[in-house]
Parts: sequence; C-alpha cells; structure tokens
Amino acid sequence: MKKNILFFLILVSAFISFGIVKYKELNAPTIAIINTENIDYNYFHSQSKTVEILRNLNNINNNFYKILVGTTEGNMVIQKYEKSVLDKLAGEILFIQFTEKVKGLNLNKDQLFNDVKNQINEIFLSSNLSENDILLYLISKGFENKEQYIYNIYHKKLYQKAISEIYKYLLSNVDVSEKEIETEYSKNKNRYYTPQSADLKLVFFKTSDDASLAYQKIIDGYYMFDDIYNKKISSNEATEIKIDIENNNNDLVNTIRTSFPGAILKPMKYNENYFSLIKIEKKYPKKQMTLEEAKQKIIENIKDEKAKQLFNKLITTEFEKFKNNSEIIINSKFFKGDEKSGN
Repeated sequence: MKKNILFFLILVSAFISFGIVKYKELNAPTIAIINTENIDYNYFHSQSKTVEILRNLNNINNNFYKILVGTTEGNMVIQKYEKSVLDKLAGEILFIQFTEKVKGLNLNKDQLFNDVKNQINEIFLSSNLSENDILLYLISKGFENKEQYIYNIYHKKLYQKAISEIYKYLLSNVDVSEKEIETEYSKNKNRYYTPQSADLKLVFFKTSDDASLAYQKIIDGYYMFDDIYNKKISSNEATEIKIDIENNNNDLVNTIRTSFPGAILKPMKYNENYFSLIKIEKKYPKKQMTLEEAKQKIIENIKDEKAKQLFNKLITTEFEKFKNNSEIIINSKFFKGDEKSGN
C-alpha cells in the first residue's frame, strides 16, 4: 500500500494547475482561501519551513544569507520559493476537498487533527522538557511554534488518507474475470512463487552471558537445544517462527540461507531486552505456485493495476474539472502575481 500511495502522490503532483486564482488583501493571519477554506499563517509555514532553510543557509554562508534576507532581489527569491510551496499545498488541499465533496468519502478530519494534537502533546508532556526547551527543539526542526508542528504532521496524514481512501474506493469498483486471472498467470508465471523460507526455533535470554553459556553447553554436548526450547533445562521463553530468506541484504537471513537444517546459530541480540539462540528447524526451497495457489495474489495485482489506470483517468477528468471550477484567493499582502497565470 505504501508503494501505491507514493505512486498516487507523484501522479497528483504532476497535474497541479488551477482554475480561478485571485489576489486580494485578506485579514491576517490568512495566507489564502481555497474554496472558502482558510489557510492561515501557521498551516502554510508548517509546509514551507522557511525558518529552517534560512537558518541552515546562515550556518553555511552568512554573507549569502544576509544578501538573501536583506535585499529586494533576495526577498523575491524567498517569496518565489514560498509561492511554489503554496501551489503544492493548494493542490493537495484541493485533492482532499475533492475526496470529500465530489467522491463523498469521509476523512474524519476533526478526529484526525485531535488525535495528532493529543499524541504530540503527550510526547512533549512525557519528555519533561520546559516550554522554552520545547520551543528551541521545534525551531531546530524548522517550526516557529507547536501549532506548525502539529499542522505539518496532520496535513501529511490527511493527504495520505485522502489518497488511500480514493485507492480503496477505486479498488471496490474493480472486477476481475477468470479469463484475466488465467491470462495473467500464463504470461507472468515467474512472478508467482513461494519464496525460500525457514522454520526457526528461538529461545530468549535476559543477558548475553546466559545465552553464551547455554550455547557453549549445547556445543559441548551437555544437553540438546530442544531441552531448553521445551523447558526441560530452564524456564526461558521460547517461540517458533517462519521467515522469508529471499532477502540478500540481511546478514541474519544470509546466514540462515547458507546454513543447514538443525544448525544452531551463535547467540545474538534480539531486542533491547533479550538475547536469543536460534535453531534452524527446517528449510523450504523456492517453489512455483499453482494457479489456484496464486489466484488471490493475481487478483490483487490485476486490481492494483486497474486501480492505477482508474486513478490516472480520475485525475485527468474528474479532479481536473473540480480544480478548474475551484477558486483560490491569495493574500496580496504576502504574494503578488498575475491572476491569469496564478504566478
């Protein structure tokens, strides 16, 4: 799903253009009004993070920073950057509005905002940082206040949720025939297989020394791994898992793939609290799936491809129409430009 969201984000971004764009003097802190929805100063700067960019420039080259913020030409460059941010933000907000108003999908915006706000407040509260320290932290991340930080996370989640809901909506309107399933399987058989895998037995120890001692006693033949696993020797927690060993980028997976069934691996850290001994119980080779075994995966792949095509069509037709009929009013106190081009 993450891969699909990224695909859709890129596709939406490629079609950002607007219908009616006007420049008017608006009361602060409003930066723009998008179809009657106010975008205020904090919401906008939660995306631009101009403070962070300027601070970094100052650290890299103080003379360049002074020219940028201290001259008319420099300020025009900053404004041009911020206008590009506003264009992107407006396009995303229009898509969110389209999702709700045209497609009728409920994004539960108020609930999402409150959840994000409460979560951030809880994090800061549990950190025991003073208000001043929190502000310094936020400034180091490019935010002028906590509200901008909340808006930054909220908007990202809301936009991704809009994409996700549209994707699910499109999937629900896709059908796959038996003929399509058979054709996909015959054309792309090599895509449908069960990967190499292994059954592992794990025993957990609270310290590295305990794990190492148990390992040495198994190697020396004092007792068997399964004696520990079955709690005949100790009461350590144990479990059995099955893992995919196709991934070549993981050292543990590489070790398991090149080791034989029955091998006991040297003690290793499992997480912050435990060390583990691992026994390779059984290994399974890569295996071609039958049509019946692959059917569900085939259906998902076909639906996904159809949903992408429908999304492309939706962007170039329905969403394009919605944007062209939308009105964006930009505060001329912050930005000045050509209403016809929206620049």
